[in-house]
Amino acid sequence: MKNTIGIAPLIVLLALVVGLGACDREEVLPPNPYDGIDYGSEDPDTYQSDPNSIVGIYENILSVKCANPGCHDGHFEPDYRSIQSSWSTLVYHQIVKNTADSAYTFRVVPGDTGASMLWKRISTGNAQLQQMPATGQTLTPGEFDNIRTWIENGARDMFGNLPILPNNEPTILAYVAYNPSFTIRYDETPNRLDSLFYNPFKVPANTDISLVWLVNDDSTAIPDMQFNRMRLSLDPDDFSNAQDVNAFYFNIAGGVWIAPINTGSWNVGETVYFRYYINDGDQSFNTEFPRDDQPDPYKTFASFYITP
Repeated sequence: MKNTIGIAPLIVLLALVVGLGACDREEVLPPNPYDGIDYGSEDPDTYQSDPNSIVGIYENILSVKCANPGCHDGHFEPDYRSIQSSWSTLVYHQIVKNTADSAYTFRVVPGDTGASMLWKRISTGNAQLQQMPATGQTLTPGEFDNIRTWIENGARDMFGNLPILPNNEPTILAYVAYNPSFTIRYDETPNRLDSLFYNPFKVPANTDISLVWLVNDDSTAIPDMQFNRMRLSLDPDDFSNAQDVNAFYFNIAGGVWIAPINTGSWNVGETVYFRYYINDGDQSFNTEFPRDDQPDPYKTFASFYITP
């Protein structure tokens, strides 16, 4: 009778032999590409940002006293959710709420605290402009010094770069339509066809009206704007043979441009479309509203309908 080794014990024996042989081989690991990096010896816990930089101002003031829920946490500008958003919504950023005499243009003007609305808002307050922070956490004398030093040193960004004054094309913000004495307003929604805010507003035939245009620019004062002109056409998409009306500057509400017209040039039942053009003197093209590429509701919004 033959001696035989069962299949299962033989497999176990072979596996043991192979395993013992593997233990004799030295495992070779691939090189670690990060082994050569010098991370320095500075303890991260000892790091302190420059309190006179936007980084230090953000870490010590804006994120602590201003970016509270319901305040400058992204609900409205300035946006203090991050260092970058703080800087970009402050430096050379046009303001929304101004003083009664419209004395300010930007929230922060590098090198000039007196022209910076940020400095105005944190240092003074009245019924029109509440002193910031609105939470009542008044800044300490040291924090005032930090912000003043940062502005006077050029309001540099988080990398230490000096900002550059932007020079974008003007912005046409809005228009209103009044009679010449400003006692009757025509462009409000109830006076538009079918009471829809984007439909033409109604105006009587043979009537003088004033189209008042609110515009803005990042580098040119409103009175110094150029090519202030309105064009009128019966075709919303063709202004090649339009009637031109020059606008004039009027010093009210921060400065507006007014285009006076008389509706006697058109017949009852006609819809007249208008566009406004402006230039800050630095652009190679005129800013236009509404533009050809905008949807039809923009074009009907900028139009009026002649009534008996």
